[in-house]
Amino acid sequence: MNRSGLTPNTTEYSPSLADTIYRPFFVAGITTVLTLGCVWGAINLFTIGRKANFSAVNYSWVLAHAHAMVFGFVGFFIMGFAYQAVPAFKHTALWRPRLAFSSLPLMIGGILLQTVAHLLSPPSLPLEVFASIVQVVAVIIFASVMLQTIREARKPEVYDRFLYAGLGWFLIAAIANPIIFKLFELPGTRAQLLFNLATFNIPYRDVQLLGLAVVMILGMSVRLLPQAYGFREPSKQWVSFLFWSLNGTILGGAVLFIAGMASGNHWLLAAQWLTSIVLLVIAIVTPFQYRLFARAPENASDRGLKFIRAAHVWFIVATAMLVFTPIYNFGIYMPLTGSHVPFSHAFFGAYRHALTVGFIMMMIVGVSSKVVPALSGVEVRRANSLWPTFVLLNLGNATRVSFQIATDFSANSYPVMGVSGFIEVVGLTLWAYELVANMRAGRKLKKELSVSILPA
Repeated sequence: MNRSGLTPNTTEYSPSLADTIYRPFFVAGITTVLTLGCVWGAINLFTIGRKANFSAVNYSWVLAHAHAMVFGFVGFFIMGFAYQAVPAFKHTALWRPRLAFSSLPLMIGGILLQTVAHLLSPPSLPLEVFASIVQVVAVIIFASVMLQTIREARKPEVYDRFLYAGLGWFLIAAIANPIIFKLFELPGTRAQLLFNLATFNIPYRDVQLLGLAVVMILGMSVRLLPQAYGFREPSKQWVSFLFWSLNGTILGGAVLFIAGMASGNHWLLAAQWLTSIVLLVIAIVTPFQYRLFARAPENASDRGLKFIRAAHVWFIVATAMLVFTPIYNFGIYMPLTGSHVPFSHAFFGAYRHALTVGFIMMMIVGVSSKVVPALSGVEVRRANSLWPTFVLLNLGNATRVSFQIATDFSANSYPVMGVSGFIEVVGLTLWAYELVANMRAGRKLKKELSVSILPA
């Protein structure tokens, strides 16, 4: 026996950084959603509900919370999953794992610095520019590692182009970030602020949510759902239509909306509305391509599947609301409230929440609830079912969406809407605790394996 305590016939085993790179990113995502993300959002929403006024919360707080949710919660989970899954899908090694890992502290630091920039009085543009540069560097590292990993694998697959597009939208959002900060935080006059918000808020959020999150989720699902759950593979024609129509809708919708608002041309805005119909078609047809609601093979069904199915239901609800928006504004909101402005902040905010929590967050919870136990050596079918999380997330989201719309007509709806965020927080906390427990179990198992392994 040597000084290490191992016999000469044994070798020490230790997992590499690439083997478990998803863990720190997932932990960062969990930490973000339970601090600057969902928790802060729930506090903001409670304040709005208590004061029955959507302007009751400092708008800088709203902007900081929104950025943390997209670049932090969503971004960290997408980055961690991509770093771990893409090399596994392609049977290759992650290119430069240490470089890949460096994107994590950079993104954390950038988000924290941007939060401070928002909260200073007045908001600090120089600090925001520095924070944005740090985040752009993190995104460039992420994109570079992914592109080089795929290139070295020499195994092109149909979902690759979705990954490329998602990386492109991520970079565009990061580059536009300081511009949006200047437009929304330092507009000069209130009239200019209202114009900036009306013109640029919707396109920028579409680039973030549809471009980064939805493109990535739908693209990776092409590989994940048939392989992990035994669902039918979507047709090549549908995958091609999905890619071009989704990305074309995001780009065309953003350009048409900005041009329509800047010029006052209502025909351009009408054309932009047509892009929402394309999104609804995508939302309706996609689950049928997989036969997502058919009975899954007994050996494939697990706790994550109910979240994935619910997410696609919410995707249909969200895109249907988006299509219905002008009908609601002109046919319901203006006649019943007497408003002279054909835009309901409550209804559009409800649509956004149906998309972000209903689809994006539900997909993140569902996929992570499947892959983390598998990567940690935990039998997923024996893990906690997460039914309380499933019920609370759907209840909280349904309460938020329905009662936020109801605030257009009754002030009594505000308090109910105001508590909905805490319902979601409880559900997310239960999920986070279970996920961290799975990762700790995985570390313990790897530690036991690292004692010694007999050579072949």
